[in-house]
Amino acid sequence: MKKLWVESNGSPKSYFSFNYTPSFLAKSVFFYVQALGHFFCDENYFVRRKAYNSFLIIYTVNGKGHAYYRGKKFELSKGHVLFMNCYDYQEYYTGKDGFWEIKWIHFNGSNSEEYYNLIYKKYGPVIYMGENTYISDAIDKITDLYSNSDMQFEIKASNLIVNMLTEILLVSPNNQFSHDKKNNSIHMNAIMDFIEKNYASDITLDDMAAVACSSKYHFCRNFKKITGYGPYEYLVKYRVNKAKSLLKETDIPVGEIAESVGFGSTSNFIQTFKKLEGLTPLKYRTYWKE
Repeated sequence: MKKLWVESNGSPKSYFSFNYTPSFLAKSVFFYVQALGHFFCDENYFVRRKAYNSFLIIYTVNGKGHAYYRGKKFELSKGHVLFMNCYDYQEYYTGKDGFWEIKWIHFNGSNSEEYYNLIYKKYGPVIYMGENTYISDAIDKITDLYSNSDMQFEIKASNLIVNMLTEILLVSPNNQFSHDKKNNSIHMNAIMDFIEKNYASDITLDDMAAVACSSKYHFCRNFKKITGYGPYEYLVKYRVNKAKSLLKETDIPVGEIAESVGFGSTSNFIQTFKKLEGLTPLKYRTYWKE
């Protein structure tokens, strides 16, 4: 077991902060709060830490902070979120800028590490969320629940943590094809419309990249950032979902369904369907016909 090491210089003015000891139930089932706060930090604020079993979200309300994490330096201005696995060595501080207002939460539990790894892989540790992010409100709501000694604090706090993580995954402006949001939206809508209209045809990656006005390499990379799937994987899942509707609602033979949703052969359709659903198309139809 690694030894916990924390070094903190400077005493921030705390608008509110608390440490929390979760129940055994929370540790086994929920996302749970370990500590939370709203700080006003002067130029002397500095934290250096490693080997702490926690995940930390810091949201910059005002001012400017700095961080050093996984070998890189970051500047944290208004609207930025810093998200770290606290087992890694980290530094965060106000520096010469002189003022940094932050809301922060240490949490753990459930599948926190899986969420963290997914977000880090997509965006890295620093994400611009803007000034009207749910994260700020969620931290305030958790604070209110704790202040009011809410009997369902752990359940409600877990839900708020999940919502924060979900917003980071879905709402971040980084979750785009480029910095041109209007064009990004148009391109993504065009791709989805193209798949919906042509899924039964022999669609290629080149076809989809052309609709996205992008090279195949950049299209595949950015499509996965937005949807969580590779474009061909998304297309296959779309076809299988169409096939599931036909299996449930009609008596059309499996081979005809395979062809109608864009699979090149019945055997490929059956193999793919079983891989995704855990049972054959005929077995799936039997469950829904009984």
